[in-house]
Order: sequence, then C-alpha cells, then structure tokens
Amino acid sequence: MFIGNNVKLSHYHENDGKDLASWQWDDDFINPLSDDMIHPYTAENWEKIFKEASKSYENVEFTVRKVVDNSLIGFVGLFDINIRNHSCDLAIGFPKKEDRSKGYGSETLYLILDYGFNNLNMHKIKLSVYPFNAGAIKAYTKVGFVKEGTSKNEVFYDGQWVDIDHYAIFQDDWFAHKQ
Repeated sequence: MFIGNNVKLSHYHENDGKDLASWQWDDDFINPLSDDMIHPYTAENWEKIFKEASKSYENVEFTVRKVVDNSLIGFVGLFDINIRNHSCDLAIGFPKKEDRSKGYGSETLYLILDYGFNNLNMHKIKLSVYPFNAGAIKAYTKVGFVKEGTSKNEVFYDGQWVDIDHYAIFQDDWFAHKQ
C-alpha cells in the first residue's frame, strides 16, 4: 500500500526537519507551494507539522523516500479531511530540484490516492495549483485528476495577480483509471 517501485510513503524521521528546513530555499519549490504568506520553517516547525498530523483526524502527512536507499525526497499529505462528505485536499512537495521530473511525483500521487480511496474511503480528493506549474499538472492529470475550475486573479505571485486552478478526482474514477 505504501511502497511503489521507486518511492515509498513513510513516517517522519528524526533529522527530516533539518533537511526540509535547509531545502526550502528553492524559489521554484516554496513559491508555488502556498497561496498565503511565505515564511521560513525551522526544523522544529517541520517536526511539529508531522507530529500534529500523527494525532489528527483531519490531516495525514507522510514523508516520501526513495525505495533504494530510504533517503528523504519529499512529503505528501491529505488535509481538511471531511468524514461526513468523504472529501479532502491533497498537498505534495519535492523540495530538491534534482528530485523533480523523475516520475517520483506521479508514483507518490498513486500511493496517496490509493490510501485515500481504499483506506480512508474518500469520495473526492481535491487540490489547487498554479496554471503555470506544468510539471505538477502533468503528474496530476496522469493519475486521473480533472480540472474543475479556475479562481481568477486569486493570488499575488511574483509581482502580479495570477489564477489558481482547482482539480479533483473521484473514487469511482480512480478505480476505473487504475484498471
């Protein structure tokens, strides 16, 4: 369930916060990650995110590690889990440039969607993305996400107003896409 060919979903390890804190300074990583104020996280902040999620019924966070050597390459989580409506939002990130565009994102998405639909019985998993984040959109659509709409001029990004696109995948579509 949590292990693919190249990546696996895992728990937070002791030094992960230090790595994530040092990797967060890549503008291509941090700027598209949040539509709110960007601020630096300390190692303790990263640790707190994972520890709080481990006790939560509304959020679940995983580290993403290479199968071959267990090295940390990213994170993925489901948040704002709504039990009544069986829906949640997805967040994913690969802080180091050398770990992007290698298929790790698609494989991680496959693993987290499998978990969300098969273990949490989610009906709908949603995400938001900048329209210019072509690599992310390619990975999302590859695993079956479909664009539902656009919020125009939603975020002030790099000195200009930009749109946010909203994507989703439904449980039935996921099961059909997997076959």
